[in-house]
Amino acid sequence: MNDSKQKSLDVLSTGINAELAAYVFYKRAAEKVDNTEISEMLQKLAGEEKDHYWLLEREYDSMIRSEKWVTYNDLMRKNGLPEIPEEMADVHKRRLERLEATDNILEILNMALELEQKAYDYYKGQIEKFEDPAAKEMLTFLSKFELGHVNVISNWIKKL
Repeated sequence: MNDSKQKSLDVLSTGINAELAAYVFYKRAAEKVDNTEISEMLQKLAGEEKDHYWLLEREYDSMIRSEKWVTYNDLMRKNGLPEIPEEMADVHKRRLERLEATDNILEILNMALELEQKAYDYYKGQIEKFEDPAAKEMLTFLSKFELGHVNVISNWIKKL
């Protein structure tokens, strides 16, 4: 396997794990929050993270089969999600423990903001590491989407 392909697979694998962890966090957070508007916003974010998960899974599959990135326009949606992979389990477990220990909406939103900011920083930081225009397009799309999540959560924090 060449270095470029391995780098692509590593980026995709990290993204897949992060999106999966974010999905689980948002589903749990939405159940904890007693504010209907915020709960609905968290459910919406969970759905978007699930879409990102499947998008990255499809990219990973494509990379294994053809060694080429595909565009995000052909998003494959599936039901359900697998378990959190072992390499993400400790970080994810600690985040969920923090979530379970609080009913404070502001604290929950700050955890969500931290999660989204890390995702944005990760995708944004990867863009310049690739020469492939399809890889740059995918990472730019994901970074913009995560920045949108940062803005949504930040606006809710300001409202509170």
